[in-house]
Amino acid sequence: MGALPAAGAASGCLARAAHRAAGARRCCAAPALSSAAQRRRRSLPLCRAEPVEGEGSSTPTTGTTPPAADAPSAPSGAAANGGPEGAAAGGGGGGGGMGRAPVEGADRADLQIPKAVIEKLRYSVFGYNTLWVTSVDNYQESGVVFKGNLRAKDPAAAYEQMKERLKAELGDSWQIFLVEDKEEKPTAVVLPATAREGEMSKLTEVWLAVAFATLTCVTSLNSAGVPMLQFLVDPFHTALTAQDVTDALPLVGAFWLTLLAHEAGHRVAAARRGVGLYLPLIVPAGFGFLGSFGGITRFRGFVRDRAALLDVAAAGPAAGAAVSGGLLAAGLALSAAGLGDVTVDSAAFADSWSVALLAQAALGDALTNPEVRVSSLVVAGWAGLVVNALNCMPAGELDGGRISVALFGRRGATALGVLTTAALAISSFASTLAGYWILLLLALQRGPLLPCQQEIAPPSDPGQRRLGYALLVLPLLVLPPLPVELVLAVKNMAAPTLTF
Repeated sequence: MGALPAAGAASGCLARAAHRAAGARRCCAAPALSSAAQRRRRSLPLCRAEPVEGEGSSTPTTGTTPPAADAPSAPSGAAANGGPEGAAAGGGGGGGGMGRAPVEGADRADLQIPKAVIEKLRYSVFGYNTLWVTSVDNYQESGVVFKGNLRAKDPAAAYEQMKERLKAELGDSWQIFLVEDKEEKPTAVVLPATAREGEMSKLTEVWLAVAFATLTCVTSLNSAGVPMLQFLVDPFHTALTAQDVTDALPLVGAFWLTLLAHEAGHRVAAARRGVGLYLPLIVPAGFGFLGSFGGITRFRGFVRDRAALLDVAAAGPAAGAAVSGGLLAAGLALSAAGLGDVTVDSAAFADSWSVALLAQAALGDALTNPEVRVSSLVVAGWAGLVVNALNCMPAGELDGGRISVALFGRRGATALGVLTTAALAISSFASTLAGYWILLLLALQRGPLLPCQQEIAPPSDPGQRRLGYALLVLPLLVLPPLPVELVLAVKNMAAPTLTF
């Protein structure tokens, strides 16, 4: 049969649409179609209703539900299905429906981001398959925080999707963070792209690094037996010769090798992860045999995620501890061969139970003397292990604090830091050395860690996680002293003396 005229076709479609609408009103409680029937119905061609004269535009006959009367319409830049990806993205599209559900705080007049940007974020960036927003509030001086429910199973993938949508809708003017609040609920923070935390000029960065390194050279020489600090305070009454400095150079050079290995580990991992770092500030010490407490390594900007944070934070102490352990082993071997060049109190080895056991195995009966001659590498390697162990304490912006945040999240890291501090405080009643470590911990932790851009998903690499766990155990291997009295008591119990 031939085709109907266009007018007749339009009239027929309108009639069928009216008939279907009336049937829907009469049969609103009708059971749902079977799967096969639904497939057959979707396969039928649909007729588009033509505008009726005297009206604006008719509603299509495809069953699309119009927005509620009290809901704001989507911005012109947003797709009708709620996001750039549309329904093909799964889960109802990007931000479709954000305006239909009440969002607490969305209509506030004092929000720090323009209303148009808020609407773009609600409709086109967040949505059913990423973050379903339930409330909006100000964040610090220039940002806005969006709280809600994370709908995606993979937080990292959801963050990448929101980041791409943000760039597509608003360009590079804004940056987004996906973090957890104090109640461990997902939260998105949107800040201007210009927002940075404590930026430092290049001139300030360089002169601070040089000043700290110069002071650390002085304290390193002082710890090696050269009276540098006394000479600076009273140069006219302190004997100091060039030979004193020359004799101390092997020990100081080996110790600085451990510091440079630590910083090089951070730099290599940061370059691999695309993380910017400021020049390190090598903190001077000058207490005992420690010439330095290690370096302060600050991030230049925000770290991408917890995997990158773990990689950069763990690479430094891993490299530093490896070099330090190698120097200690080589030094003990040289000392056992009689190639010692420095004198150490034998009782000093008891300040670290692991070093004491290694020294006992290498030096044997030589430790029964009040003093023992050892290689400079022993002192340098031991000092390097102590510095790296201190930096692996899980607190603040120490490497251990960053590692614990990467492994356990911010709340778990805070709990671990509190437990560590409490354990040291309790141990200080039995050991003055524990009190010394807790003072250093409080002095070096330097405050809270800046958030990652995506801080919900934990690191997925098992080898990376195992390295992080091992480094958190390093302080327990290096810092606790050897309980000499307990060891002697055990020996006496093993070989009791018979009396008659």
